[in-house]
Amino acid sequence: MSGKHARFPHALILAMPLVFAAAHATAQDSSCTRYIELTARMSDRPYRALQTITMGSQKMQSEAIHVDGTLYTRQGDAKTGKWMATPVPDLKASIELARKTTSKCAVSGTEMIDGVTTQVWISYATTPFEPKPVQWKTWIGTGDGRIYRQASEGFDQRYVYSNVTAPPASEIVQPRKKK
Repeated sequence: MSGKHARFPHALILAMPLVFAAAHATAQDSSCTRYIELTARMSDRPYRALQTITMGSQKMQSEAIHVDGTLYTRQGDAKTGKWMATPVPDLKASIELARKTTSKCAVSGTEMIDGVTTQVWISYATTPFEPKPVQWKTWIGTGDGRIYRQASEGFDQRYVYSNVTAPPASEIVQPRKKK
């Protein structure tokens, strides 16, 4: 695996869910209208996203918490890693970009994730790092419309919605100011 597309995972789409940027836009694919509507609805829900990226034999862990318009992210070990807090960007432009870069969306069946029945969506997306469309699988709850998992080659992201709170202030590091 090249690993290039893993830097802009499809559903960081709002742990940035819809925040991948594309250099190679395609025409809007009407088969993706419902899929994009479902993934875009996450912006108003608190959630925790646990992400694993595998490149060769190396695994990288990260997590994100979205609460009250703030996205907290942490790389690496949960015991030593600090959280970074950033405001969630306006998603209108990201949704429009997803409409241009996402194609061939279809439901491929249902699966259970942690006791929740989900529809498994297959879609393809391009990014500046991977102009060839990359296949993504997204598990969306049939009853609540929430994303429970997204995966692609070398990338796996799982979402949790219960007991989600912001990290303690003592664990949040302030970003460095640019000079």
